[in-house]
Amino acid sequence: MAHFYRDQQVSNLKIDGDVLRQIDSVFQARGVLLNQQVLNESEQGNKSFLTYVIRFDEKGYRLFSIGDLIDYFHKAGYVERILFTVETGDSLRSNRQVGSHLELRLDKKGGNSCYLSVTSDDSDWVDSSFSAVQENLQKNRTRNGWARSAWIQFLVQIVGVTLGFVLSLWAAFNLESKLSMESPFIISFLFVLLIFSNTWTYLNKQILCFIDNTFPNIEFYRPKKDTIHWLIQTVVGGVFLAIVLYFLSVVFSYFTDILSGFVNRNT
Repeated sequence: MAHFYRDQQVSNLKIDGDVLRQIDSVFQARGVLLNQQVLNESEQGNKSFLTYVIRFDEKGYRLFSIGDLIDYFHKAGYVERILFTVETGDSLRSNRQVGSHLELRLDKKGGNSCYLSVTSDDSDWVDSSFSAVQENLQKNRTRNGWARSAWIQFLVQIVGVTLGFVLSLWAAFNLESKLSMESPFIISFLFVLLIFSNTWTYLNKQILCFIDNTFPNIEFYRPKKDTIHWLIQTVVGGVFLAIVLYFLSVVFSYFTDILSGFVNRNT
């Protein structure tokens, strides 16, 4: 018999404890419908069961109650991944070659790691299960997708290049009077632009990474812990940026003095 299958990548969701319970109620209901199809005692081994997987702080747990999932969710320092799975005995024994299963994977990394999939030889169960979960997720969507779009990456690149050009002009104007050589403005401009272009390759990646973390594909939200987390991250990020800028200014000043001294000795 042919198996029916539907799947979809999921994105831009905000997940808290209440949302986890809502998703669980949908999965519980879909499992009950599967078990209603088990009519006689000989088929008892094909009953469906619901499991949960949560990975956090580089550890993973497979659970069998929503209460345990919620407890781990709130205790975790950094939630990486959560899975809901309804699966029949046939599906488990055959490694999903036969039987029915419904699975939702929510992964902080996003991309292809986040999906909703359902398969069964009952097309009505497939369609209704897929729609029920999809409807629930739709209520908890965010608008974070725009921040991770190709247009934002393009904008960051254009802004960075523009700032680099302006910074190079500003630095060239200030260095021009300190250099005793032919075409000091042009040489200063090209030197600063070269330094910035090599630095920008690294900075661009860090900026895009910061945007991804600030506007995540899947946001696991715990009010108290997330407030503290973002506060610490902001302080650490600010200190790191200040150190980087100070280091660059020292290096820039050092190389300027060397270049100026070298030129003065040869004039």
